[in-house]
Amino acid sequence: MASASEWLNLNLNRRPLSSKTWKRPTNVDEDGWLVFVQKKTKSEVSVPFDRALPHFAVAEDLVHLRRAIDAMGPRRATFMLTEHGKARSSKGASQWFSERARMAKLPAGKTSHGLRKSRMILHAERGANIHQIAAWSGHETLKEIERYTKKAERRRILTPNQSAPEPSVLETGLFLKE
Repeated sequence: MASASEWLNLNLNRRPLSSKTWKRPTNVDEDGWLVFVQKKTKSEVSVPFDRALPHFAVAEDLVHLRRAIDAMGPRRATFMLTEHGKARSSKGASQWFSERARMAKLPAGKTSHGLRKSRMILHAERGANIHQIAAWSGHETLKEIERYTKKAERRRILTPNQSAPEPSVLETGLFLKE
């Protein structure tokens, strides 16, 4: 079974890895939002945790995250722990992820940042607008999101209304072949 840190990074990849190293389960407020201050921008971020997800989110991701947190046993102060039960540093978290990517035999260059980018593309493909993606990813400006999601946005705009969107490259696994 995957650890909470693996599920948090691989499935709810909405923040840079360095922001995930210290998020505490006790940061969930009474309205069900996981609230924390993002390390890079020093901005407060709210993530739906014990509440309904937006239409573009992948609901199974939250299910996996909750299972992983439950598997950790009694609530810990930090989601991403070392094998010795200590909080991971930002650098340590990045090194841990790189090692896990190598162990999974992912192609070279598939990074935590790349997963974050791919999640933004997935959300664009699932109908999220750039403001929703920015809120989800924690971006302060829209320029980088526009660059990442340009292709998906073009196709979405030019596609007649469909009852179901085309499968994402992330859902089909085609992104591994890029």
